[in-house]
Amino acid sequence: MKHLIGPAVLMLLASVLPANGQGVRGEVRVSSGFLEARPLVRDSLPDADVPGTGLRRRLADGTVVTCAQADFCRWFRADDVDQIIVTTQELLATGWTGVQGLSTRIHLRGRYGSDEFWPQSTEEFEAVSAYAEYDRSDYRIRAGRLFRTDGLGYYNFDGASFLWRGSSPLWAEVYGGWSLARGLNFPRSGDLVSRADPLAPDVRGLIFGVEAGGRLGRIGSGRVTYQREIRTDRLALITDRLAFDARAFLNRTVVELSGEYDWAYNQLNELRLRVNTPVVSRLEVVAEARHHSPFFELWTIWGAFSPVGFNEGRLTLAWSEPDLGLGVQGGGAYRDYDEANAGPANSTIRDDGWRAFANANWRGGPWFAAGGYQAEAGFGAARFGGDLRVGRYFSEESYVALRGSRTQTFGEFRLNEQVVSGVGIDGAVRIGEFSLNAGAAVYQIDARERPVDGEWTQARVYSSLSYRFGTEPGAVLSTAGGDR
Repeated sequence: MKHLIGPAVLMLLASVLPANGQGVRGEVRVSSGFLEARPLVRDSLPDADVPGTGLRRRLADGTVVTCAQADFCRWFRADDVDQIIVTTQELLATGWTGVQGLSTRIHLRGRYGSDEFWPQSTEEFEAVSAYAEYDRSDYRIRAGRLFRTDGLGYYNFDGASFLWRGSSPLWAEVYGGWSLARGLNFPRSGDLVSRADPLAPDVRGLIFGVEAGGRLGRIGSGRVTYQREIRTDRLALITDRLAFDARAFLNRTVVELSGEYDWAYNQLNELRLRVNTPVVSRLEVVAEARHHSPFFELWTIWGAFSPVGFNEGRLTLAWSEPDLGLGVQGGGAYRDYDEANAGPANSTIRDDGWRAFANANWRGGPWFAAGGYQAEAGFGAARFGGDLRVGRYFSEESYVALRGSRTQTFGEFRLNEQVVSGVGIDGAVRIGEFSLNAGAAVYQIDARERPVDGEWTQARVYSSLSYRFGTEPGAVLSTAGGDR
């Protein structure tokens, strides 16, 4: 069990021992999937062997290639079909110790049985979170492997946090410990990062943060988060960031403002303003303005390449008719990228993009349907396509549905023009404490700009079986369907 705080796990194990006031509640979930894939392989020919001139040319069989630097023309072709199996096991549990306010929680994940081709499949066990919590009316203390969700994203670390809420409606929290690479559940100095980056950190990082917020009755709420990460030897910074978000309720209009600021680069990574207001009965409009600049941690060299950000405006109209069980949405967005100051001056790569979308969902009794269409064109690619799903509920947690989709891409750097059409079936059933979700689909893939690859059919199958166990202290089991 790598880099796991031991006391939290021991306290959880202790919490399941039979004693007055104790209890444990959780879920075990086993998921498995099968899919076929054709990995892309880079191929090339000498420039002199490819007819024509210019950056983009066609081979005799119609394959589109890119010719640069006056030496070789290159393209990506599909390799042989691989069959891949992905299997994960998860345990989520909360245990109560019998001491008022004291509990333990864990979220463990395994990948036993997965093919090594799948990312992180070699890490057969990891702890997403595992901590002890002492919660009282004015404060809360947590210690172990903590998982946080705030304006800076989703991440975990090994340490402790203290939340003070004794001055309602204001609250404040401080936290700190040993940081982990986001999305990996392991330190940056571990082999997972070094496999992808030869200049990965050679020591662990420390994380420190403070968050404060409050609520002004029914008028609004907000919070501010400051966070700093440094190497354990204190030789360099890893991150130094600030995040904020605020929400105001003005009659029936909701105004939201959020942002992220990188103190190290003196750069605003994210700023978003969102207004949601009704126009007429059952019709509302959502307008959003956004500025985004990519964020990179200070240990990686990628931030030195001045990544390009963008400004975006988005407008959505939503209409609903509860009596008919019908909801409809439609809208669009426009994105303008910053100047890259790189590449040839006569480059035809566009510096803006647009998106249009429409979708609808309906439910009448046990039957339901949902469908949508989206058209998007921008930097590097364009995509047009839609999907449709029709099904029937047998209970609130049991259903079966048929689905279909068709998507066409243009100008994508590696795939260029490609058409993907698919049909599938999925469903779920709940029997007592057991829940089963499963589905299967077949996709026909036609690579228009790589005729040598031809058409091929991809199969996908997935299933997820979960078992819920235990009860909270004092909870009474229902005799109807095992619900708590």
